[in-house]
Amino acid sequence: MSEETRQAGLTPVKDPRRWAAHQCFGVFELLFEVHASYEDLLGTLDEGFLQVAKFVARDTVVRALAVRSLLREGFPPDEHDVLADPYAGLDAEEVERGLATARAVARAADLAAAREAAAGVGEYVAELERDLGFTVPPASIRGPSGLFPALRLTRTLLPLNEASGLPTAFPAAWT
Repeated sequence: MSEETRQAGLTPVKDPRRWAAHQCFGVFELLFEVHASYEDLLGTLDEGFLQVAKFVARDTVVRALAVRSLLREGFPPDEHDVLADPYAGLDAEEVERGLATARAVARAADLAAAREAAAGVGEYVAELERDLGFTVPPASIRGPSGLFPALRLTRTLLPLNEASGLPTAFPAAWT
């Protein structure tokens, strides 16, 4: 590591393609899937659905682990590949730490204990946010009425896409 890199607090990138996949697909997965799953966890607890909350806690953590695997041997998410390994390239300790977070919710005897354990899942999600470069928690892109916050974000980003010559994510009629 060069002295300038060390002084700037930067970590050299071993594989730029993996770093780019982690950033691009990771942020997308965080905003669209991990956050949605975590919000569902909190919602199921608020509604008193303990058994559903136990499943959703696992879903949240496995999705976060899949994003982490993008830096190692994982591939971008493919919803059609049910055999994709969400832990590809992750060491056993990293997988166990994540799953232990979900397991705490799964083993909760009642809603109060599950809510307490769900805070650990929230911290696990916050850690992923920091790993992806967020210095503050990103806003939710969905609301009770749907994905309208995501469309608002898209409208903000459209000029950047157009200026850089990148294709747009949504048809113009949608935005």
